[in-house]
Amino acid sequence: MSQADHMPTRGRRLTRRTKIVAFLVGALMVATGAAASNWIVGLSAGSSGEAQSGTIANLTITASVPGANADVLYPGGPGDVVISITNPNKFPVTVTGFNLPTNTTYANGYTDSALTTAAAACSAATPSTVSWAFSTATSGSAHTLTSPLVVAATGAANNPLVVTLSDDAAMGGTAPSGCAGLWFKMPSFTGVVATAGGGTVTTSPATSGWTS
Repeated sequence: MSQADHMPTRGRRLTRRTKIVAFLVGALMVATGAAASNWIVGLSAGSSGEAQSGTIANLTITASVPGANADVLYPGGPGDVVISITNPNKFPVTVTGFNLPTNTTYANGYTDSALTTAAAACSAATPSTVSWAFSTATSGSAHTLTSPLVVAATGAANNPLVVTLSDDAAMGGTAPSGCAGLWFKMPSFTGVVATAGGGTVTTSPATSGWTS
């Protein structure tokens, strides 16, 4: 016979009642801790947080080697220009246009794609007659890209962004024969139309340009 069988009936009832009370008290404590009270807590005036804006740094644009399928220059004809855009900012930048030098600001010719060995027979002074397509007699003329370019933030993929500017170099009809088979460092842009932010980042290599 177990110890419980020897326990008086009243004792067994008290033990059971004690267990029930303990269970109810525990359940009440859990419910009280989980439920919201009627004591409403407000917010002090001026409660806030802190954020920081990024600084603005200029883009850097350098020459990049055209691919084998690039449109090449010839007297009286256009050719592709390949550039590399580096964005040093911590946010993406959308480029929508460029400002060009005058149409008599000519490119220098080089015998190598690294643009290290100048070709004496085809310089800006010769002149090479190679200039930016659709440039005008006025320096700083604005030209809008057919497709905006969203350059990723610094350290992200697709920065630098390599872009082919389709048929945006031009060679005059009087270009000297010494300009055949060369590489050209295009005259420096006079400005860029760019703003912070943008949509989907443009994937490298990209294609854009201007047609007027």
